Amino acid sequence: MSETNLVHANLEFQQHQPAEELRRSPKVQAEVERIGKANTYFPLDRDTELFDWLDDQRDAKLCGYVTSATGSGLLKASQLYRTQYVKRRGTLLEIPATVIYAEIEQHGGPTDLYCSILEEIGHPLANVGALRDLRSRAWGTLKGYGVKILIVGNADYLTLEAFNELIDVFTKLRIPVILVGTYYLGDNILERKSLPYVRVHDSFLESYEFPNLAEEDIIEVVDDWERKFLPENRRLNLTQIQSVVSYLRLKSGGLIEPLYDLLRKIAILKLDQPAFELSQANLTRKFGRRKEPKVKFNRKA
Repeated sequence: MSETNLVHANLEFQQHQPAEELRRSPKVQAEVERIGKANTYFPLDRDTELFDWLDDQRDAKLCGYVTSATGSGLLKASQLYRTQYVKRRGTLLEIPATVIYAEIEQHGGPTDLYCSILEEIGHPLANVGALRDLRSRAWGTLKGYGVKILIVGNADYLTLEAFNELIDVFTKLRIPVILVGTYYLGDNILERKSLPYVRVHDSFLESYEFPNLAEEDIIEVVDDWERKFLPENRRLNLTQIQSVVSYLRLKSGGLIEPLYDLLRKIAILKLDQPAFELSQANLTRKFGRRKEPKVKFNRKA
């Protein structure tokens, strides 16, 4: 075979191989895929403090809202709070289910709201029927399950009509509602001056701000992640390098989800380049294009 034909054959062979197989051995690629799927959440003192506040709201039957920056881990913290009080048997929640956490998707109108509640509970008719039927089904289920607090995640997506449905859940069922969202929820949506939103504003007067990670929190989170996802003989020991801890805090903005993103990226980098020396300077050169989160974006002065 001529050299030209050999080159063409090699190119044709490469075109039929996945790009990852050209970069890595199958063993390394399997490890990269495992790390890429790493998904966890490490509770800290801030979570305990949030849970104490939620307990107080539940006991006093007070509605309110919790806000944080996008990527803070607030949604996962809210789900963790629910798991402390409610057990699941298959797709169904066991009775009593004192805490319900329903997460809203975009276009969060009343129908979406009630579907989310019923889906969380595991109701077989979660997406069946008109709004009146969904409302009746959801209210009956909330009462039947002995729900004492309803937490609504991604509350930024709720429409005015959905907010009013939640207010009715509280006033008629006496189940306190906690809205969970970004700073936009508290600073913009609940502060709207238009008359229809006065009722919404006055129904959610209690507030709580979920804090970002302090440096000592970052150390705990990083150590936990390495223990969970890296073999002992391949730990990065990032927290033993002070400059790297400072870099992680800066580039994550003190937010746990961007921090997890960085940890996955660094771990994969070390798989591809075992000789890569971990330092603030080297990581800055390698990941210099990565932007820092706008943690306080759109916040009022």
